[in-house]
Amino acid sequence: MNVTHVRAVLFAKHLDKVAAFYVGALGFERMSGDRDHTILRCDDFDLVVHQIPKAIADTIAIADPPKRRTSGAIRLDFPVASVDDARKRARSLGGDVDDAPPPWAAHDKSFFLGYDPEGNQFGLSRRS
Repeated sequence: MNVTHVRAVLFAKHLDKVAAFYVGALGFERMSGDRDHTILRCDDFDLVVHQIPKAIADTIAIADPPKRRTSGAIRLDFPVASVDDARKRARSLGGDVDDAPPPWAAHDKSFFLGYDPEGNQFGLSRRS
């Protein structure tokens, strides 16, 4: 695998659903993929959505709506053309974007937290 710029790998129970979320809600471009992974691009960043093996995925329960994972060691923040549009698309695709910035971001009223259909938390701000 030839890596030419920054990428992150997101392991997913439902590969197609999670990949479709990032394309539809956050404007990622689908670069390639197969039944085990999909490579999505946002500017010079790749998000590789990787299918969790079935034996492990079958043991994972995802609530409806998904429970937001807030205690992860890393959170990815993405620029979008419109936070309002991303919020509407996120809600239609099984995730969400908060209506208000988090309390600790009082100085930045343009930053919002959200989550994907499996509860993975991310940050959003309007692309300048």
